[in-house]
Amino acid sequence: MSDEVNQPKKNSFMTWIDARLPVTKAFEKHMSKYYAPKNFNIWYIFGVLSMVVLVNQLLTGIWLTMNYVPSSEGAFASVEYIMRDVDYGWLLRYLHSTGASAFFVVVYLHMFRGLMYGSYQKPRELIWIFGMTIYLILMAEGFMGYVLPWGQMSYWGANVIVSLAGAVPFVGEDLMIWIQGDYLISGATLNRFFALHVVALPIVLLALVVLHLLALHEVGSNNPDGIEIKKNKDANGIPLDGIPFHPYYSVHDLVGIVVFLFVFPFVIFFMPEMGGYFIEYANFEQANSLKTPEHIAPVWYFTPFYSMLRAVTYPLFGIDAKFWGLVVMAGAIAILFVMPWLDRSPVKSMRYKGMYSRIALLAFVISFVILGVLGTQLATGSRTALAQLCTVIYFAYFLAMPWYTRKEKTTTPPQRVTGRFISIPQLLLVLAIFVILIWAPLKAVAAEAGLELEHVEMNLEDESSLQSGIQTFVNYCLGCHSAQYSRYQRVADDLNIPEEIMVENIIFNPETDIGDLMFSSMPERAENWFGVAPPDLTLVARVRQPEWLYGYLKGFYLDPSRPFGVNNRVFADVGMPNVLEELQGDQSCDPEHCDELHHVTGTGNLSEEEFDEVVYDLVNFLYYMGEPSRLDRERIGGYVLLFLAFLGVLVFMLNREYWKDIEH
Repeated sequence: MSDEVNQPKKNSFMTWIDARLPVTKAFEKHMSKYYAPKNFNIWYIFGVLSMVVLVNQLLTGIWLTMNYVPSSEGAFASVEYIMRDVDYGWLLRYLHSTGASAFFVVVYLHMFRGLMYGSYQKPRELIWIFGMTIYLILMAEGFMGYVLPWGQMSYWGANVIVSLAGAVPFVGEDLMIWIQGDYLISGATLNRFFALHVVALPIVLLALVVLHLLALHEVGSNNPDGIEIKKNKDANGIPLDGIPFHPYYSVHDLVGIVVFLFVFPFVIFFMPEMGGYFIEYANFEQANSLKTPEHIAPVWYFTPFYSMLRAVTYPLFGIDAKFWGLVVMAGAIAILFVMPWLDRSPVKSMRYKGMYSRIALLAFVISFVILGVLGTQLATGSRTALAQLCTVIYFAYFLAMPWYTRKEKTTTPPQRVTGRFISIPQLLLVLAIFVILIWAPLKAVAAEAGLELEHVEMNLEDESSLQSGIQTFVNYCLGCHSAQYSRYQRVADDLNIPEEIMVENIIFNPETDIGDLMFSSMPERAENWFGVAPPDLTLVARVRQPEWLYGYLKGFYLDPSRPFGVNNRVFADVGMPNVLEELQGDQSCDPEHCDELHHVTGTGNLSEEEFDEVVYDLVNFLYYMGEPSRLDRERIGGYVLLFLAFLGVLVFMLNREYWKDIEH
């Protein structure tokens, strides 16, 4: 009777569940009784973070599909509708777009940790293969999703990548048409990419993640020392250097997750485009098959392989260089799969490998980063040569590995795990060497700087400036250019303009309702005037940036050789007149060296200072119209970061409490 009293009571509900589904058994195997090495360091957090980002991508992706229209006619407009008219739609879009880049950041760091500590060696070959397959599917998923906004870079990037299939001998043309679903990149291509991105690839990705984790928990986790903790067990069969994943690492990982969740929202709320790397500025312009961007490049996480593709410039065996570039690009990914059989070192961790391996890994990482940077830039002769050198280094790291891992002198790993960490001076030295070796080659092939633009600081809190800007916009711009993604009502509310004043002074068409979009009043006539429809101005400040717009609007000068009698210092051979000429007057410029503009005396209704103020207000309004939620985004971001900072303190204290008795 006493034994029955002393036994812990089982939850009747969980007992019922366990009899039908082994929930408790699975939890014990993969969490509470899964023993992980106690010397994990910061590099081991990126696997967990990749799971966090995966959940973010799945959840935000589901919500985005509720308003997204997968057609060439409606895709771009639906994304702008989400950004402007759906409650917190801008947040969902930024969570998803920033999440895509964050996914590759943590995956690349996770892969680097595997290379550094030998996590691909026996008995973890299958874990590595599953992981590389996840990376391959993730690349396909990223590419499909990149096309969906149907902006200029989405469209032309898809053109470049899909056209690679046409380089395959004999079947290339048919293969390209099959991938596109049409003879050109079109709505059919967009629709099938949408289906793959939303349904097919996520299913495969989730299945591979499950297999990756199952394989990991079957053989156990690696550690910075690269030794097997299962070789040293106590009388109960528990590894002497192991601790239960839960609660120790589940709590420990919370610290890393909160730190990540501090950095991640900071990017979302304060720099979602990340200077054009996370969302290219050209993608804020709707896809146009008749207008090629100045520079076509994929999003940053594909650029190392894009650089390798461009680095191949010579045909071979009578086959075009484009095909061999495709082979090199595919080979750069495929060679990662055979990594476990290339490394012949008797030790796993870089801590105990020789100097050859350390230099090789450093050269590999530097070449990969340089290739990534070069892929975002226009190709020149010197940049192509540097890309070719880095491509050779990339492949040499793998192909020479069987030789240098056998020849180098290694040290004997310890029998038990250690808690050693790199010292601060060592870390700073490595980072300095890393930065210098990346910066120096890129600096050597840097192109000359273009026209230096005058810096202007936009102020969206200046309502009088914005109200003045919309007056100029309606009077001088809206007649030809539309702003079809902005609504009069939203503008009136944001700029504190009473509806009756908006209707009387801004909305000239009596058939237009205040809730309507800001379409041009004469688009067909404007198209006849200029030969092509003037671009929509809703997103022009995001496509071009305020400094460019400010310089452009002030940069018109007399040029009798042009159809409208004017040219532009910022945008050479411009195809439109100076619509602000009556305010600014005429300007002259030395045709050979147009470094400075000179005002023609007696022209223009405003002084130079007054005109500068008008242009500033107009650009400020265009800047607001490109992203009406900008102020809300930054305001909410401050509160989110404050909450996360407070949460981080609590999580850190909780983690310290759990780990205070664990010996390192």
